[in-house]
Amino acid sequence: MRPALKAASLLVGALLGLMGCGPQNPNSANAPSDTQNSFRLLAGSELKDIADLAPEIARATGVNLQFEYSGTLDAVEKIAAGSTVDGVWVSHGKYLQMTPGAKERIKFAEKTMLSPVVLGLKDSKAKALGWCGNANVTWQDIASAAEAGKFTFGMTNPASSNSGFTALIGLTAALSGKADALTLADVQANKTGAFFKAQRLTSGSSGWLAEAFLRDQAAVDGIINYESILLSLNQNPQLGEKLCLIYPKEGIITADYPLMLLNDARKADYDKVISFLRTPEFQQRMMEKTLRRPVNSSVKISSDFPSALLIELPFPGQLDVVNALLDGFQNQVRIPARSWFVLDTSGSMGGNGGIEQLKSALAGLGGDDSSVSGRLTHFLNRERIEIVTFSDRARPVRRFAMGDTPSDNEATRRQIVNFAQQLQAGGGTAIYDAVTVAYQDAIMARPGDGDRYYQTLVLMTDGQNTRGRDFSEFAAWYHNLPTDQRALRIFPVAFGEADMEELKRLADLTGGKAFDGRKGDLRQMFKEIRGYQ
Repeated sequence: MRPALKAASLLVGALLGLMGCGPQNPNSANAPSDTQNSFRLLAGSELKDIADLAPEIARATGVNLQFEYSGTLDAVEKIAAGSTVDGVWVSHGKYLQMTPGAKERIKFAEKTMLSPVVLGLKDSKAKALGWCGNANVTWQDIASAAEAGKFTFGMTNPASSNSGFTALIGLTAALSGKADALTLADVQANKTGAFFKAQRLTSGSSGWLAEAFLRDQAAVDGIINYESILLSLNQNPQLGEKLCLIYPKEGIITADYPLMLLNDARKADYDKVISFLRTPEFQQRMMEKTLRRPVNSSVKISSDFPSALLIELPFPGQLDVVNALLDGFQNQVRIPARSWFVLDTSGSMGGNGGIEQLKSALAGLGGDDSSVSGRLTHFLNRERIEIVTFSDRARPVRRFAMGDTPSDNEATRRQIVNFAQQLQAGGGTAIYDAVTVAYQDAIMARPGDGDRYYQTLVLMTDGQNTRGRDFSEFAAWYHNLPTDQRALRIFPVAFGEADMEELKRLADLTGGKAFDGRKGDLRQMFKEIRGYQ
């Protein structure tokens, strides 16, 4: 699998992409050690493929890049709060550069590579629609076909990932029919709803979206993603049918991966890195390795890239327009989530402080997190929240329904927070009995849900299974379900003494993603998961 496909994401802003903390870069024998002249970067997770080139950068410049991965919204908040990293490297920097408290800290910014966000459709579907190789396809053509049910697609959550947010910006700008930047009036006109009727797959990161598409290629007809990831998919032997990349006539928005300096004292090292990154030799290697376009015009574009003319759409110039666009999408446009939260309240949750963290995490989703990322990950309009708590056994499902108005939503959020505050720890740990109860409940709901909801199951546990069925018994039960009843993805969160490897197997079994909360904050982990709902 090409490295660009490995990118995996929480973004938002122009901007978003990614999340989670990852390991530091490996060093070659000739590269500086981790502590020798290290240059600390807050980076988007899709840049893990560039991190693989860090030893080469270190040998050439004497500067050892150390990557801490973060979603762009989280990066904005960290920088505004005084993070001491030396620089920031994300797929798109405009949101960061217009946010008070963060923009003042950016001393220099240089583009390093390019990848437009476009639609990739299965070749047969694109040809049937007359779009493959057609330079006159418009966003309006695509939106009309989506509304008519002529194709389905997957896209990352714009509140978590830059590729989804970039696509939302481009679509809104194109459908507004204006040549200049979006205004609040354009956003409030809300002409994108028809397009998103065709969305059937969401994700918190660009890499996971590609992996989910590869895993279940019959689920949707295509995905919106970085050109680099779509080209990587086309080179993957597991792909059953090539994707035709569609570059709408009105234009697209391109990620330009700016490397931004925050620490003035590291200007000399920053200049060395930028100079090396923009050399023809490195740009050529970067293009071959990651399938991103070079910013150095002296480098010949590889034949891997389509010859489509790239027309750039304007990015909004005001922060309130960006925030209004995100709010409108989350609360009015997108298909809402229906989520089953399976929550461990066994005795060990009391001993390690887990029950208090769990209450805090639910309170955050219930509205007491006033940060930008918190506001965009609250329980939102039209959502359904089903909670199953368990210890020795699974307790009855508690149901909460979000409304369409702020007052209705506030009342439901208060109910969820009040429910969370009453949770108490005690008893054993019947993980798979509880997961089965929630899964069966989702199966019962699925026929009525139709395409009205994204269904997901989130499991949070701090221990190992001590009661009821075990993983192998659950897996056998799952495999015996009819194919159409195995569509619910499970997103486990490991906490405390939980068996992370087993939870990864559970996620892999159902096409979900496992999160390791043992070294982090459970509230932050729940915010990250919201990108997949």
